[in-house]
Parts: sequence; structure tokens; C-alpha cells
Amino acid sequence: MKVTLLLCCAIAALPHVAQAQTSPSRKIEGELSGNAFFGNTRQELFSVRGEYERLDSAFAFRYLSRFNYGQATTEDAGTIVSKRSWNTGANYDWRPYSDFAPFVRASVESSFENRIERRYSGGTGTRMNLVRNPATDAIVSIGVNGERTEPLAPGDSLGATVLARGFSSLRLRRDFSERVAATSETSYEPALTAGGDFTIQSVTALKVKINSIAGLTVMVRDHYDSRSVARGARTNNDVEPLVGILTTF
Repeated sequence: MKVTLLLCCAIAALPHVAQAQTSPSRKIEGELSGNAFFGNTRQELFSVRGEYERLDSAFAFRYLSRFNYGQATTEDAGTIVSKRSWNTGANYDWRPYSDFAPFVRASVESSFENRIERRYSGGTGTRMNLVRNPATDAIVSIGVNGERTEPLAPGDSLGATVLARGFSSLRLRRDFSERVAATSETSYEPALTAGGDFTIQSVTALKVKINSIAGLTVMVRDHYDSRSVARGARTNNDVEPLVGILTTF
């Protein structure tokens, strides 16, 4: 979270640049990342991410898919699965370069560590482009989602839940040079029909380009779900520092 705030302050300090209309573009990214920790408990995490984005002055389409697998090894318990999760989702924006851009979005996810069998979400809202040009993005989004969560057995005593969530996010990007860029996206989703039920997600990354298609990434993913422990998870908060290889086409 601190890294996100620092990046936000750095972008805010830049002189305001008018939003730029650009020619149609397409981006395909693939990323393989992971981490390892050694000590009394040895932990390894592997993550695979794929992203497709199509952007022009009329619409923007973004599709993202991710899979995580982690394991932990101790002398007493041996090797156990500590993480196994996946999610997939898409956004569609109208007039993405206008001051206010309406959008729709949908996603599906599953998480062993957060004790979620399936979570389906879909909603709509609008984005406000504070800054959007080839070197810098600062985009605020607000909206509302409908959500259905099915816990892993034995899971939450409430069983499957259906509710409405508010949605707000801040998306930042800054290209410091042709080779180095920083990105951050933080979202907050409180339940509108149940007090104390909310999620916070943050992904902050530094990308260093090696050549035209390959690069290195260092990132921190932070996910907080206030109902994870109630579903049987060990903790509500999950932080993942990762180092990876990125390919872009």
C-alpha cells in the first residue's frame, strides 16, 4: 500500500498533460513469476498471468487470466499445498479517452487459501481519466457489482452468499524511460447489503524491458478479504512479493 501511495504522489506532482488520442493498439502479455523462502518452513510460490488488451478511441477491451500455485514444507507436516487459486475476467470500456468512460466488467475466481470454491462477479460503472497519455495514466473508477460467493466445504456457516458491492479503484502507470515503467492498481469493494464485508486488492509492479518482447518484473500483490477467516482460511490478508519474466507482443 505504501508503494502505491508513493507512486500516486509522484504522478500527482507531474504537470497536467491533456489526454491524448492515440491510434488503435493491441497488446498481448504473458508473465511467469514466483518466490521462495527458506527457514523452519520452506515456501515456494509460482504464478502465471496472461493479458490481452485492445484499445482505440471508440472502445477498450481488456482480458486477464491468472493462476497461482504454492506449497510449504516443514519437518513435521512434510510438503502441503498452501496456495492454489485462479481468476479470469474482462472489462469493456466505451470512449476510453473521454473524460468519463462508462464500462462493464465480469470475473470468475477460485481460491484454496481464501476458501472460495467459486466467486462470480459482474457490474458496471464509469472511469474518470485524470491523466491519460503515452507516458502516464492516472485513472479513477467507481461502480457497482453483483457477486455470488460459494465457499469451500465445510466453509462459512452462511453458505453461498449473494450481495451487491460498491467498487472504486485507482490505476496508475508511469513510463520513466523506454525501458523502465511502474504500474499500480488498487481497488476497494465494500458490500452494500452487509456491514463489515469488504475486499481490498492492490498490485504494484516495476517493469524493466530487456528487448522488444522480453522484460523483468518485480511486484507486490496484496489481497484482503474480510470474510476469509469466517470461511476457514488462516488469515484475511494475503501478501505476495514476486519476481518474474514478462513477454509482450
